[in-house]
Amino acid sequence: IHYGTKEQKDHYLPRLASGKDIPCFGLTEVGAGSDAGAMSSNGVVFKGEDGELYIKLNWKKRYITLGAVATILGIAFKLRDPENLLGKGENPGITCSLISSDTEGVTLSKRHDPLGVPFYNSPIEGRNVIVPVDSIIGGADQAGQGWRMLMECLAAGRGISLPATCTGGAKKTVRAVSAYTKVRQQFGM
Repeated sequence: IHYGTKEQKDHYLPRLASGKDIPCFGLTEVGAGSDAGAMSSNGVVFKGEDGELYIKLNWKKRYITLGAVATILGIAFKLRDPENLLGKGENPGITCSLISSDTEGVTLSKRHDPLGVPFYNSPIEGRNVIVPVDSIIGGADQAGQGWRMLMECLAAGRGISLPATCTGGAKKTVRAVSAYTKVRQQFGM
């Protein structure tokens, strides 16, 4: 909503709102956690035989919520542009792209449950995945702006999810304790 091009918003938002597409966001990696600066996921800009610009991506993400069932992946990666085709230097930096899960080279792994939580969580991997430069969230102009996007979106999302989770946990605790107090007996009382 905040960073996408008009074309991206027109395409994805109705599909996400209707449930036609299921999204996931790939940031967390083995050895990097959610530290975007330490990630090894990478993409390289190149010019295709058709004269258009593309990105060749490789990533290996873990603990991705909805990863096993997602149809659209948001992937964070370090972008390199050795020929400066985007005009932003050889290393534009962290970038975020939208990639269909049925793109060649994308693998959605089976659900894993290392923390005993009841939602889909799985590794996702991409090997030599080729996408147009237009797949960058916000288009080619936003290449290298992934760090800013990540920090702003993570702060906003955590500002909603953490208080909501704590409220739900507190409600569950009150229900369990109050139910127990109704049936508990001690010292004949």
